[in-house]
Amino acid sequence: MRRILSETLYAPSVAAASIDEVRAAYGPDNGAVVLITDASRDHEETCRKAKLVKEQNANAKVVMLVEQYDLTQALSAFRAGADAYLKKSISCEVLVKSLDLVMLGEAIFPGAILGLLQEEEVRTERSKEDRSGDEVQEGITPTKGLSVRETVILRCLMDGDSNKIIARKFDITEATVKVHVKAILRKIQAKNRTQAAIWAASHLSANPKSSAS
Repeated sequence: MRRILSETLYAPSVAAASIDEVRAAYGPDNGAVVLITDASRDHEETCRKAKLVKEQNANAKVVMLVEQYDLTQALSAFRAGADAYLKKSISCEVLVKSLDLVMLGEAIFPGAILGLLQEEEVRTERSKEDRSGDEVQEGITPTKGLSVRETVILRCLMDGDSNKIIARKFDITEATVKVHVKAILRKIQAKNRTQAAIWAASHLSANPKSSAS
């Protein structure tokens, strides 16, 4: 890494074997610091010490390099104050551009991590829905193989509702609706919403229409 950066604006001024050495070399009065650390070995300890670096020097910039993206570890890194979370296999050009953004005060949150965060949000939201679905959807009998929520969303598809309308009805995000619709199509072996609506018309019992109240 030192060789890669030696010919850039980020040529290392100090090579340290540990974060503790960096903390000792740079006090609170030092200028901005770019700290590149291998977070793959002991991620929890790295996050703990990175947080100490940020607390000691408000100008410090912490860039964590990892072998692969992990949602839990990524969240820990940013909670610790990391300014960037990048794969070690990143090219030199992309690394330098990432450092440029970090020095401008931007946080580098890879798209892959954003996808993981969205999936986590959807899973959490769906879990809450599953726990409260029976109470929220009074009078709805789940169709075999489908959850209560999936059943009422299927009824919405039968009514021709868009994802946006469904999301508003049940106070959930459109991303969550998309996940539900995808699951419904898979479970009833339908290729699209139209096929799902036709399937619903012949398979759903005459239950009351879906309601968010």
